[in-house]
Amino acid sequence: MSRYKLKDNKALRYSGLATQIFVSIGLAAWAGRWLDQKMELAKPLWTAGLSLAMLLMQLVWLYYDLKQQDK
Repeated sequence: MSRYKLKDNKALRYSGLATQIFVSIGLAAWAGRWLDQKMELAKPLWTAGLSLAMLLMQLVWLYYDLKQQDK
């Protein structure tokens, strides 16, 4: 039996957070670029919109996760 308890370590809980955020924003940007090319838009509206929406969703998720952890 291990004498170290990992569930109380906050650093391990959020160690992959940066990777998760960058991958999700990257996927949103890729999908937005694909939509911009399919619709032949002059400005990258879908790319910007989906990237910003994903960033906002990630920040909201982080806020609620940190809020729940404080309880």
